[in-house]
Amino acid sequence: MKLMARPPVVLFGSMKELWQWIWIVTFAIAFAWVESSAVVYLREISFGGSFSSPFFLDWENGQLFADATIRIELVREIATILILVSVGWAAGKNALQKFCFFMIVFGIWDIFYYIWLWAMVRWPDSLMSWDLLFIVPLPWVAPVITPLLIALAMVVAGLFLLYYDEKGYIIYWRWYDWGIELICAFLVIVAFCWDWKNILHTGIPNPFAWWLYLPAYLLAIVYFGARLKQIISSSRPHLRDPQAR
Repeated sequence: MKLMARPPVVLFGSMKELWQWIWIVTFAIAFAWVESSAVVYLREISFGGSFSSPFFLDWENGQLFADATIRIELVREIATILILVSVGWAAGKNALQKFCFFMIVFGIWDIFYYIWLWAMVRWPDSLMSWDLLFIVPLPWVAPVITPLLIALAMVVAGLFLLYYDEKGYIIYWRWYDWGIELICAFLVIVAFCWDWKNILHTGIPNPFAWWLYLPAYLLAIVYFGARLKQIISSSRPHLRDPQAR
């Protein structure tokens, strides 16, 4: 009996999809350099080039003094998120994939943000170095490892969802699935701001709310894994037109 030769297997389904991934990852890494550069300049302007805690914040009447530079920085941070959302929207074939690509691009961008900072100014000194993540509505201050863990989880979750969606599984995320994940995300943000009194006075929490961050982070991961396993085990992949967008 004559055996039929198998067609060559192309990574990511096709060369077009492979190049799409190459450009998406390239964008995330390059954009991280832009973000890191901007932060180096801002630290030079606002903190004399220092990346060490405590962070010296200017407050008036119990509120952060919003000078022109801070207002510009807030809009820049919003613009950064919009750029990452735009990349995910352009790359995905459907709503789920658009969201997944956003998570992946965001995660890679955030990881390389710290990699490039270390390459530029040799900061952070360690994964436990304090970082000022955001300033609205209160300063978000946490060890560097905490946003890195979130970024890694976003990349892994996005890749898993994209993989099974491309295989034809119907990834149905119920409203309360979203609710649980959003509550976990909210609790993580609360952990960043929990010790706001010490943050306002000394620039750093004392101590960081690991008791809130870790359960919320782990619950989000465990619930995601359990729900995805349930979806895969209870459904079969459906054939789809590879040319469909």
